[in-house]
Amino acid sequence: MKFDFNERVRENILIFTVSGAILLAIWFLLRNIGNLAGFFAKFVSAVTPFILGLALAFILLPLRRRAESVWLAKTPFKDTMKRRVAVLITMIIFALVIATFFMVLIPQLGSSMGTLINSMDGYMRTVEKWVAALGDSQYAEIIETVYGHLRTNITQLITNAATMVPRIINYSVNIVSSIFDFFIGVIIALYILLDEEKFTNQVRMVVNAVFNKSGAERLSYLWKLTSSMFNSFIFGKALDSLIIGILCWFCTSIMRIPYTPLIAFVIGITNMIPVFGPFIGAIPCIFILLIISPTKALEFTIFILILQQIDGNIIGPRILGDSMGLPALWVMFAILVGGALFGIIGMFVGVPIFSVIYYLCKDLVISRLADKKINIDTQ
Repeated sequence: MKFDFNERVRENILIFTVSGAILLAIWFLLRNIGNLAGFFAKFVSAVTPFILGLALAFILLPLRRRAESVWLAKTPFKDTMKRRVAVLITMIIFALVIATFFMVLIPQLGSSMGTLINSMDGYMRTVEKWVAALGDSQYAEIIETVYGHLRTNITQLITNAATMVPRIINYSVNIVSSIFDFFIGVIIALYILLDEEKFTNQVRMVVNAVFNKSGAERLSYLWKLTSSMFNSFIFGKALDSLIIGILCWFCTSIMRIPYTPLIAFVIGITNMIPVFGPFIGAIPCIFILLIISPTKALEFTIFILILQQIDGNIIGPRILGDSMGLPALWVMFAILVGGALFGIIGMFVGVPIFSVIYYLCKDLVISRLADKKINIDTQ
């Protein structure tokens, strides 16, 4: 028996079949959500070294390219040997940075943190004297409430710090696993740095096989734009923050500010966050110094204001330039949304991610205006 379905009936059958398949898939996912979550966690754990290796290769590629095309440009090495030497230079610089961090910076930070924790009782007694002196004021109740919360949090912090060693021992297996993943990631990054073209061609072949020519070109453009934005932002902000951290350490040492290594580290790290970073780093440092010495806190506040003006008007523009091309309003928007969704990490990566979205939207708008033959200033 032959059924003759018209086009509308065939479309309805297709729609109902696809809808039913989607509903069955959703039902299956809901029924097995626990097993799927466990499988996904195991899968992420298994591919963590590979993801880490890709991230390291992404970070180190500009350095290797510079070593190969600039530093070794006039050497008599063949291309293969030049690539190997460039990778060797890159890995040596990477190892020196890691070694400097763990052998020089970490002990100083540990010493500063230990001194701060040991002195916290004395600082709290100072705050108690301030509270007692303000006890007769109209803000006494508010001050007592704030001080009670502050003391509870600091006491909890000291207690957690005192029990940190047993926790580290209990988590030793995870630490060893993380170190193992890191070294596997370094090896994967090394292979990618040595044979970047082969890896890139394999990805290009897969993309061209899956997508049509137009889709492959759009993905290639998206990757180039994303890579350019992240490289410009990460390396520019890292260099800028390193300079700011060193300047902060040098100047606070001359000014005899307490806990110089810790303060310089905090200022340098938080400077990676655009706009709000300097305030996020400076406020807790000013608070600590205020308890120790109000005069030092005032000196540090003035110094930070001067340092951030120098960074915002001289150092930052020379290093970063207009690499993001993102208006100040959208920078603020990207930081606020990124911070609300993903915390501190979101505040950092929100700017380059939104820069990519901004450029894609801008290209789309310009293309649509050109199709409609509308001439509007898009700056």
